[in-house]
Amino acid sequence: MTRPVTEWPLVKEETALGTPVFEVRRHWFTSPKDGRDKPFTVLKCPDWVQVLAMTPDRRALLVRQFRHGTRRVSLELPGGVVEPGQTPEEAARRELREETGYAADNFRPLAAFRPNPAIQNNTAYVFTAENARLAGPTEFDENEDLDLVLVPAGELGRLVLDGAVDHVIMAASILFHCFHCLAGR
Repeated sequence: MTRPVTEWPLVKEETALGTPVFEVRRHWFTSPKDGRDKPFTVLKCPDWVQVLAMTPDRRALLVRQFRHGTRRVSLELPGGVVEPGQTPEEAARRELREETGYAADNFRPLAAFRPNPAIQNNTAYVFTAENARLAGPTEFDENEDLDLVLVPAGELGRLVLDGAVDHVIMAASILFHCFHCLAGR
């Protein structure tokens, strides 16, 4: 007979490494299966936001930027970290403005994903924004260097299917948007 899966009680936790972007944490959990304490490594990360913003003529705002993990330029939605004290929507509005120079009306939550619940504790929030218009110059963070790319809305799904967008959170966000469009939402 199978036993129901339950949460494992946290026994102890400590920081193994702190960085400006995340903490590497060691957690010990008690296994309900055998009662023993077992160690796990968890990345304590801030929540993130992505914005799928559309101009009045139905072009999506994407950005190209170098990603150090893959050592390649990646095509992505504008986005970034939810700063302490900000709501995800406030962060989405800020990131869109900083990375593209655009501001938009009608920010709506589209989805919330767990990037990798096996080792990360955070949530990635996705917003749509309508009527994005140029509002001023970009304001990149110190380590950002981005190019703005305007893509017709009808081509978004193809960018994922063709592999031009290969960042899994961006791909999931775009495909979720496409499914909403097909469902008439």
